[in-house]
Amino acid sequence: MPLFYSRVSALDSVAHKDLHLDRSKGFTYAAKTNAIPLSLAEFTTAAAHYPIVFTRGPDVAALVVTGFRDGENLFVGKDNQWRAGAYVPAYVRAYPFIFIEQPNSDQLVFGIESDSEMLGTSGAALFDDGKPSDALQEAMQFCGTYHQSHKATRDMCQAFDAAGLLAENQAVITFKSGTSARVDGFRVIDPAKLDAISDETFVEWRKKGWIAPIYAHLVSAGRWSQIVDLGAEHLA
Repeated sequence: MPLFYSRVSALDSVAHKDLHLDRSKGFTYAAKTNAIPLSLAEFTTAAAHYPIVFTRGPDVAALVVTGFRDGENLFVGKDNQWRAGAYVPAYVRAYPFIFIEQPNSDQLVFGIESDSEMLGTSGAALFDDGKPSDALQEAMQFCGTYHQSHKATRDMCQAFDAAGLLAENQAVITFKSGTSARVDGFRVIDPAKLDAISDETFVEWRKKGWIAPIYAHLVSAGRWSQIVDLGAEHLA
């Protein structure tokens, strides 16, 4: 199942006619992950707040790093709210809704996380006389936009991988207390390999809007200091 989701159901105007959405419950669902999917459209904004990395394996994805230990998101506080002033990734904001791709089909099904504490009897109604409410239409539009951006991001990441740009990396975090932690299992763009790509490839990527995300990713390496600072606060 996708990150945050454990029991997804197709949204149904009959079965779910009385459901309401209450986002005041906060970000409990995101409090135990140290990396979150990032879409193409978010790179520039996210780079000001998080290190951006790429995954290993055939299905390459872009992620923002939110912590240095598994099961811990330094940007979600004890009050279950996102750290003030920090950008909240679209993947986080889309929850508890998700578009489900059907095997061997272009058809999408709009689903919900059935076990989400955001869904219940309080908050904004999802349906109004059997039709999607304004709140639900807004959620569907947001998830639709995110899904399209996710597909574009996947194409970009696969192209970077095929071009040999992605190199294994690790971050060693040293705190003022003298303790340290290592974050590994991710890849980054190798600047030397980026410099070696052909002019033709560079122009092609520029036309696809991939150059700004590349440089946003490289700049985001400076945000490891944010992880160090937040980690030090957490360990204090």
